[in-house]
Amino acid sequence: MQVRKLWFLALFLAHTASAVNLSLETSNIAFLGDAELGPASDGVSRSGALSMTRDENPLSHGQGLWATPVPFKPSSNTSSSTLPYPFETSFVFSITPRTEPAPGHGLAFIVVPALDNSGAGPAGYLGILNKTNNGDPENHVFAVEFDVYKDKQLGDMNDNHVGVDVNSLTSVVAKRAGYWVQIVIGRTKMWRFKEVELSNGERYKAWIEYRDSNVSVTLAPEAVTKPKKPLIVARLDLSEVFLENMYAGFAGAMGREAERHDIWSWNFQNSA
Repeated sequence: MQVRKLWFLALFLAHTASAVNLSLETSNIAFLGDAELGPASDGVSRSGALSMTRDENPLSHGQGLWATPVPFKPSSNTSSSTLPYPFETSFVFSITPRTEPAPGHGLAFIVVPALDNSGAGPAGYLGILNKTNNGDPENHVFAVEFDVYKDKQLGDMNDNHVGVDVNSLTSVVAKRAGYWVQIVIGRTKMWRFKEVELSNGERYKAWIEYRDSNVSVTLAPEAVTKPKKPLIVARLDLSEVFLENMYAGFAGAMGREAERHDIWSWNFQNSA
């Protein structure tokens, strides 16, 4: 395992009496595996993105995590079933195949117990888990995946979906990637679903919120205002998943063909 800490964009961590705030603008990110400050198209300068994979490494995978643990639950002196702190995060990302057909596999926002990706695998395991530990309740892993490859052994619904994962890369709930827009026909307001292609190299923004044992995930193109209707809304008790302190960040993986998995901006806050 390789862990490198460096100043990245303008990232800051602010502790107050009521909140923890992270923002991808100036401080230390721990780069694990193949994660790096991504290269620009000229191959020389840096793009400014947090990149999870490297084109030149088949089966490349990595994690970019905030290097300081974040409180996700009250003190361990209380019951393990104590509800986690509410949190919300948003980030802009892009997934760009370098070869045709689109190789996969995807990226994810993750909350993990340690700065350690030694148990992470490539391809469908998205640089988070592997074939041996997948599904183990002792993983203490929460993730929201943006998956661009249909992996049958993991129960993927298609090759373009968003899923919520708990201790496993078999999602507890998944939806095809897209967003809802409200339209008016006559005097009637209706919702219309617009599917997006996650692996087209365009930038998308995601919003993830967790409160009162409910998780919501919203997705849209970067230039679109946050949709009022989330893509995913699910009842999810994470009290047995989250520990008192966890690490938040991103993971991504590809197969034998090259694909970039980039994070362009990130904000996280909770009410610790």
